[in-house]
Amino acid sequence: MDGSFVTSFDRARSLRTLAAAAVLLALPALVGGRAAAGEVRVQGELTGAAVDNRDDRWSAGTITVGTHRIVVPPRLLIELPGAALTLQELFVLAPERCRKDGATGLLALDACRVGRDGSQTKPPWSPRDDTTPRSTLEPEPNGAPPATIAHVTAVGGEGSDSIATKIVLTRDDRSVFGAVTFVSEEQGYLRIGGAFGADQGGALVRINDPDARQSAQSGVACGSEGNCSPDARFRADVVHYSVRFEEGHAACVPGALGDVCAAASRPVRGITDAALLLPIRLGDHVTAQGAFEVVDGVRIFSAHTLVDHTSPLATGR
Repeated sequence: MDGSFVTSFDRARSLRTLAAAAVLLALPALVGGRAAAGEVRVQGELTGAAVDNRDDRWSAGTITVGTHRIVVPPRLLIELPGAALTLQELFVLAPERCRKDGATGLLALDACRVGRDGSQTKPPWSPRDDTTPRSTLEPEPNGAPPATIAHVTAVGGEGSDSIATKIVLTRDDRSVFGAVTFVSEEQGYLRIGGAFGADQGGALVRINDPDARQSAQSGVACGSEGNCSPDARFRADVVHYSVRFEEGHAACVPGALGDVCAAASRPVRGITDAALLLPIRLGDHVTAQGAFEVVDGVRIFSAHTLVDHTSPLATGR
C-alpha cells in the first residue's frame, strides 16, 4: 500500500479536532439547539457509506450506522485499528474486487464481500469441517464476512442529520487466546489451540501485515491485499506495535524475515536494540484480536492486534 495511510493517531486526533471545529463554526444554530443535550454517540453495524467526490481524498460524504444517517465533514480522519483514513480512502483502498464495483466492501449488502473470481481450487468452507476452537464469543462459527462496527461521536440538530466529529471502525472484533501450537516459518502464520507441534486444528492466525513488517506470508488462505492480507485497511499498527510482547517488545513471526526476526534474539539479555523484533515461539501464550475470514475456502483469524504474554527476557535478568 502507498503512503496515504496515516498511522500516527496524534495526527489523526489533531485533524479530527480541526474538522470538528470547522463544523461548529459553520453551524452555530445547530450546535446551539443541542447545547443542553450535548454530543450524540452512535454505535452499531455500518450499513451505508457514500462520498461526495471520489477524486478528492478529503471529500465529505455520509455513513449510515443501523438506520442513523450521519454526515462526514471534509478532512475528517476515520480511525481503524492500525491506520487513519478519509472517507474517500475507504473506497479507493478497498480490496481490489470491491474497487472494481465502486464499493467499500464494508457493508453486509456489498456483493464483493463474498465475490468469487473462479480461481479457487478448494471447496467452500463449512462448519462441519472447521476445527477452530469454539468460544463464548462465537459458539457456532459461520462463513459470513465479518460485520463492520462503527463507533461515532457527533453533533446535530433536531430535524437534521448528525455531523460526525469522531468515527472509529472495527471489523467485528473478536479474540482468540491460548498457546501457540504451531509456527509456520515457511508460510508465516501461527496456530492457536491446535495439536501441539502439528499444523492442524485450532485457529489459523495470520497477522494483518500488508507491508511485511513483522511477518513474511504466503501459501494457504493467502489474501490478495499484500502479504496475504484480506483487507489492508484493518492492518496491524506498526508505529505503536499492536503485535508485541506484554513487556512492550515488538513481536514477529520467524521464518522468511530472516535475521530481522532471528531465533537467537530470545531470550533477551541486557539492553536490546529498539528496532529488534523478537520471534513468537511454539508454546507462547498469546491473545489475538481481529476477525475470522474465509479465504479460498479456509477459515482464518486475521489479527490486527496480538499480545504475547510469555516473557522474552532471560531468567534472572
